[in-house]
Amino acid sequence: MDSVQTAFDKAYWASQPLELEALPAIADLGQRTTRAAALAAQGFSVDVPIMVWGWDPHLVMTMRANYGYTWVPSALQPNISVAPGVTQPGAVAYDPTHPPAGSIKVSTNIADYPPLTPPAPVPQLATDGDPVGPLSVGTLYLSVVGDNYPDGAKFTDSRGTFLKHVTITPFGRGNYWEKIS
Repeated sequence: MDSVQTAFDKAYWASQPLELEALPAIADLGQRTTRAAALAAQGFSVDVPIMVWGWDPHLVMTMRANYGYTWVPSALQPNISVAPGVTQPGAVAYDPTHPPAGSIKVSTNIADYPPLTPPAPVPQLATDGDPVGPLSVGTLYLSVVGDNYPDGAKFTDSRGTFLKHVTITPFGRGNYWEKIS
């Protein structure tokens, strides 16, 4: 691997949210696919060939650019039906200048992948160490202030075992716990 490719790959991964950056560490493809689908359903832009199949970011972006793509769909978005520069009667042509929201920008320019600065940690308040707050509705519980557990974490206390959920919405990041047993 040359130095440009190595530098690009490092920049690509450093620009991703921690939840996506963690995907390659999941050795089992089935588990990685399931986790990626869950993240996509939460609003993350999952680049399937790179993040799920484990393909090299620089090589994938180079190939896409060589074929004329300026954007590609992220997981759960509709596939592109007609390649860039191709027209077919009755088909919607690829529009390189108007990518859908949440799509993946195609670029090999490292400047397009600035490091993601994670939000400043919330100050930890003095608690009994239990990140699971009071019951909200059904099997869903609120997070306590200062809960820094990552998405997918499990926590067990006298009430049972809980699974942490982090959601991304247009209004920001939200946390809650689901009682699973």
